[in-house]
Amino acid sequence: MDDSTKSHQMLLLILLAALVGPSAAALAPSTRDNTSLHERLTALESTITSRDEELAKMLQLLLTNQREILRLLQQDTPKAFCATDGTQHQPSTQPTRPCNRDHSFTNSLHPGSLQPPGNATAPSTAAYRQEAHPAGTHPRSCREIPDGMSGEELIYPSAGPAGPGEPLEVYCDQDFEDGGWIVIQNRFDGFVNFNRSWEKYRDGFGDIGTEYWLGLDEIHRLTVAVPHEIAFVAESFKGERRWARYTLFEIGGETDRYRLQKLGVYSGTLGDEFTYNLGMQFSTYDQDHDQYGDVNCAHRTAAGWWHRSCTRINLNGLYGNESGVRFAYWLDWLHLQGLKRTRIMIREIKKRRK
Repeated sequence: MDDSTKSHQMLLLILLAALVGPSAAALAPSTRDNTSLHERLTALESTITSRDEELAKMLQLLLTNQREILRLLQQDTPKAFCATDGTQHQPSTQPTRPCNRDHSFTNSLHPGSLQPPGNATAPSTAAYRQEAHPAGTHPRSCREIPDGMSGEELIYPSAGPAGPGEPLEVYCDQDFEDGGWIVIQNRFDGFVNFNRSWEKYRDGFGDIGTEYWLGLDEIHRLTVAVPHEIAFVAESFKGERRWARYTLFEIGGETDRYRLQKLGVYSGTLGDEFTYNLGMQFSTYDQDHDQYGDVNCAHRTAAGWWHRSCTRINLNGLYGNESGVRFAYWLDWLHLQGLKRTRIMIREIKKRRK
């Protein structure tokens, strides 16, 4: 070690002593032994790193507590509600639909069958609606929600004489095509990453009511228990909205890799592109089940999907106003141009008897 290097290290330790205090000063070398100097510098670096880690843990705990407090406040505190002119006002004795980031998404997608937002009569929270249900009743699907308002709900798909069964938290869309739809995919701002692993697509991710994927396990259980149809709604970055609907939809279980095993007749304005995926197993970047040779379609398109070679719709792709196979697109509509909003929904074909 030359004299300039030794002088540099001595100056560094003096500066650290001035900034940190006696603890750093105590580490200043009393000898010119190079090994001892290196050990003390390493010890100082380790101490600083340890304190940084402790600070990060404290910050994470603070953020977790803050989120929990906000969640409780949202349940117990009156919210501001959307007026018809787009401004906010305080709730009156007759609550209206709460302001949220995507409450108007399905409006005008199908003008002949959508309810105008001004007809809203209750806040869109699962807790509020659960209290509104008559004692002893448990809605088995979004078709059986009594207030008919879009929002977060608890449904009981297996409810029967033996009891309600396990609840399932979902977002019910009551605006599109007479309502009753369970939203299984929702995207509108790109906040949630949809390029996820097999485990995440199986179990679901995101937050109900914002951007989320319900989970293949739940979609399988719902669609094999009772016949369902499926609908897609999409909006371009220019504000144009279109839709597609299939009269039947069912996927297999995990042992069959959630194969798209049933798909009904198409109608709509987006174009019949989902039929291309019929019969395909689900693929993610860490589980390749497509038919494209050595290519992993989920990796190529940055999206878990029922890939063939690969897909003509990529609604779980990257979010953005850009063009390419890795972005969320519907090929027959805007080719590979990214979409601003997408929503995938399923609905029981017939309302079940009590």
